[in-house]
Amino acid sequence: MIRLCILAVLLSGLSSCLTFGETFEKIPPGIWRGVLILSNEKDGFDEQSGGELPFNFEVVYDQPDSFHIILHNGKERIEVRDISMGVDRRTARDTIRIEFPIYDSYITAQYEEDAIEGFWVVNSKENYRIPFRALHGQDYRFFQLPETPKANLTGQWDAQFEVDTENPEPKLGEFKQEGNHLRGTFLSNTGDYRFLEGAVHGDRLFLSVFDGSHAFLFEAKVMDDGSLTGIFRSGKHYKTYWTATRNDSLTAENFSNPLALTQMVSDKPFSLSLLDPQGNSIDISKGQFEGRPKIIQVMGTWCPNCKDETRFLLDYLAQHPDPGFEILGVAFERYRDTLKANQAIKTYRSKLNIPYPVVFGGSSNKAEALKTLPMLNEVIAYPTMIFLDRYNQVVAIHTGFSGPATSAYDAFTKEFDQLVSQMLSP
Repeated sequence: MIRLCILAVLLSGLSSCLTFGETFEKIPPGIWRGVLILSNEKDGFDEQSGGELPFNFEVVYDQPDSFHIILHNGKERIEVRDISMGVDRRTARDTIRIEFPIYDSYITAQYEEDAIEGFWVVNSKENYRIPFRALHGQDYRFFQLPETPKANLTGQWDAQFEVDTENPEPKLGEFKQEGNHLRGTFLSNTGDYRFLEGAVHGDRLFLSVFDGSHAFLFEAKVMDDGSLTGIFRSGKHYKTYWTATRNDSLTAENFSNPLALTQMVSDKPFSLSLLDPQGNSIDISKGQFEGRPKIIQVMGTWCPNCKDETRFLLDYLAQHPDPGFEILGVAFERYRDTLKANQAIKTYRSKLNIPYPVVFGGSSNKAEALKTLPMLNEVIAYPTMIFLDRYNQVVAIHTGFSGPATSAYDAFTKEFDQLVSQMLSP
């Protein structure tokens, strides 16, 4: 479908350099507003979002006939280049397929004029399809005309999730509000909910994130006493309720201790031998690992916090080409089929340019993962980093990962340097 894009329009929507009079055979460039319809149910909470998760993305043309997409979530920008176009023979309508290969998910949709409509599909979950639609030129996330906020929510929040159960889970909310615009995240004792973005609209809080793996939607009401009570949806499969009270004395450092969660059940040296996707045996006591300090990265290709940790490790290796230790990734996958799991691992390594080996550890079910790692008291979280000295004795175990969306990230980088120094000590 031919589109004539005038330079004045491009300047408002495109970051790439294009000239007057260029034509586009694909979807229009510039900002879009996407929506995932997580639920149509009527909720007792009086859910004003209606179960619809909004997010923004940008279409950027590299050449007149090729483009990429940038997902916007808070300060994070995720570039997506695995995009294909076609025609649906049944309807004769133009189609688009947006792949998120690292997470083995995709959007498949039809488009016409300034609208896209289809589904987000997760391959590793059976029959997991969420309706998706998008409109071009809409740069707002939740509200085009937001109401004056009832409160400024900037600060630290003592939150409880699953308050409708017998065992509520503590979280730490970190918010920054500017006018109606709200950014932030939630930390658990093993990780975070990544870059959330949204708005304070009257007496309501709205936050969302979509990154190809996570589809999180938060809504809460600001109560008369200043506390929050709300609902949280993850995709179409999970819903719970949460509350929060402001507590600016609560910090990431005093909220959890990731070095105290996962423990060894004995003082014997750590041992591990598994096959990589090519069928090669990887034994941490042999080959490139023999006599070397090492980090065992317990992770999954489906896990965004694991990707954040992987990017941290890749950045560290780029700054320290000869770090003095080895890294081995052990991937626990949602696929039980070994061939599918190994293909996911191959794609993950290729897309992220991971130089260290990654082996298949088994199912992501934590009880089953413990069968692969019986030397641990339990598998609590993905990711988990196990620091070993040259004799394969455990120096430390860091459970979970609080990424760059959190206040804990800078402290983690310093802690990592200290653990590496301990690991390398004679």
